[in-house]
Amino acid sequence: MFETITKQLKIDQFVLWFNSLTILLFSVLSIYVKLFDKGGQLVLLFEDPFSANRPYIGTFSAVSDLLWCVAVTICLCSFGLLQAIRPGQKVNLFILCSAIATGVLLIDDAFRIHLIVGKIGISKTIVYLFYGTAALVYGFTFWRIIRVTPYILLILAVLLFIFSAMVDTTPLPGEGSVAMLEDGTKLLGIINITLYLRNVCWQAVLETLTVWKR
Repeated sequence: MFETITKQLKIDQFVLWFNSLTILLFSVLSIYVKLFDKGGQLVLLFEDPFSANRPYIGTFSAVSDLLWCVAVTICLCSFGLLQAIRPGQKVNLFILCSAIATGVLLIDDAFRIHLIVGKIGISKTIVYLFYGTAALVYGFTFWRIIRVTPYILLILAVLLFIFSAMVDTTPLPGEGSVAMLEDGTKLLGIINITLYLRNVCWQAVLETLTVWKR
């Protein structure tokens, strides 16, 4: 049994490193808590934002985060498969960059980075301009690939994100309608970007497997 486990870990050393780094992180946190008596802060890191009386709170935010995770996972898995079969292809880089871009948006959405930087004087407008510039660079860099994909979904997602950002930076009256205009359109954009990346990755993997079988 021990020999089997050792053999498996040697084959996939990433698993060993990933688990070791996670244990190291928890160990450092435990030492910090013990030395500075910060047990309450450690509890907050693991605490779920849940209300028994209103369990529906944050439902659409959680769905958005899950969709981002799906998009990142699809891209990373597809990139790993494509690199193993046909390394060095530009479509591989396109899918990897798509994974990185969606990963950044996932981190921002999950941890509210754009709100945190606002506390240090960086306005949302600047954050959105940064994302817009990055999107333009992404589009120009991979335009030859994008134009042979179902890019209507991508364009629709970008337009929805722009509309959501405009609502977020514009003071509008009301609550429910504003939330629907801002967060509802963003969720719809995330759905479309996830569907787009799923289609792109599926097409790329199928084409690569077809060439490989020949």
